[in-house]
Amino acid sequence: MEGAKRVPWLYNFRSSETFIVLVVSIAIFTDVFIYGMIVPIVPIALVKRAGAREEEAQSWVSILLAVYGATLLVGSPLFGYFADHCRLRRLPFVIGLIALAASTGLFVVARSLPVLILARGLQGFSGAAVWVVGLAIIADNVPPDRVAEAMGHTSIALTWGALLGPTIGGVMYEKLGFYGTFAIPTGLIIVDVVLRFAMIEESGAIQPDKTGLDSGMDGYRSPLYGTFIRQDDEYSGYFSSGEDTASEQGPLIRTSNPCFDHPRLVHEKHATVFDLLRTPRLPLALIATVVMAIIFSALETTLPLFVMDTFKWSSSGAGLIFATSAIPSFAGVHVGKLISRTGARIPGLFAFTIASISWISMRFVNSNTPADIALLIILLLVQGLSIVFVEITAMTEVSQAVDDYEIEFPGAFGEKSPVAQAYALFNMAFAGGQLLGPILAGGIRVWAGWDSMTLVIGLVCGFTAIPMGLYSGAPLRDTESSWDDGV
Repeated sequence: MEGAKRVPWLYNFRSSETFIVLVVSIAIFTDVFIYGMIVPIVPIALVKRAGAREEEAQSWVSILLAVYGATLLVGSPLFGYFADHCRLRRLPFVIGLIALAASTGLFVVARSLPVLILARGLQGFSGAAVWVVGLAIIADNVPPDRVAEAMGHTSIALTWGALLGPTIGGVMYEKLGFYGTFAIPTGLIIVDVVLRFAMIEESGAIQPDKTGLDSGMDGYRSPLYGTFIRQDDEYSGYFSSGEDTASEQGPLIRTSNPCFDHPRLVHEKHATVFDLLRTPRLPLALIATVVMAIIFSALETTLPLFVMDTFKWSSSGAGLIFATSAIPSFAGVHVGKLISRTGARIPGLFAFTIASISWISMRFVNSNTPADIALLIILLLVQGLSIVFVEITAMTEVSQAVDDYEIEFPGAFGEKSPVAQAYALFNMAFAGGQLLGPILAGGIRVWAGWDSMTLVIGLVCGFTAIPMGLYSGAPLRDTESSWDDGV
């Protein structure tokens, strides 16, 4: 047809909800896997390749971790702002991939400390892009009633990437040497490149409206904002009526939505992501994220040494015990479905309650007996389940906080909602918890012992359960039926 563009190959699949969730999940797995894979290799690279003295290796490992945390904290708001002001979020998503590839390449060739620092810094920027932009892409392209389910897939990717990275990295180094260790990361990056460029965002690729939009228009139906038509999109020719639409290009036009037509809710100024912090939903999600990261990092900091001291296990046994807490991640999709039906309040209360009970109960693990080992395994399963619940609840609540504000104040954010910036706050909260967790757990265990440490972490979880049960989000609401009922 004259003046119309051809539909991309496998367009329906590449722009589908399933494919987009798959791409983001694999991106998260790749980023977390490579981060963890490098952990057991860094001390060796510092001494044998970068020239650090052995007695300084621990200090440099800490410095590299701090550099990662710093770039993650700085990169999260930058990528959030960038993603919210790009027409398509794929651009910052791909930039994050470039940072990951550059970081991995620098680790391979590094022969000096500055190069290792640069590599770890780029890895932090990559993590910021993957989490901030990736979760925003899911929120953009998945209907609100299925966002929690989609986040369940990302939870599985996170958990198993974190578990398999250090394990496979150590084995690969022993079997294949330093350069051979990077064979799997290279393969993962190649797959990631193909998938990220193959993905077509629905927000940029207008789907034909199926709710009665005139067949001569290009449009789509938004779950929040009703029916739109758009003529300035790069894909506008795909669904044209055969006419040359070049002369008709213009802004996105809303044709119907009862929310926008409600006279009481016209917002006179453009809100920002900071306006979301005035409502309880987003701050509670961020608090839950901080505590979740504290739980996660406290386990990583204290559990290996505890089982080696108490059960006389080797380092490999100490590493394998983490697989126990990873098993509940397979229930992530079902947890997401549950959260979609019930809202965040009950799952959040449940998660922090069982986390509190399990952490406090870990004080009863104190001797090298089969009963104590079995008790530890059960408690780690419970803690793994609590982490899955909190992670999916928090990630879902971030997008819901934005959606709720837009429902209450239509047009408050202008043409682009700040969902990526909201996820930037989520990422920063997680990074803050990861920083606080080792200091809190490690410091208390050194000065007051295992029992006091588990008690404090348990009480933190217990206190967090209270506001989650009282103020966190309710189930998803049907916007249009709410207006029909006269809300």
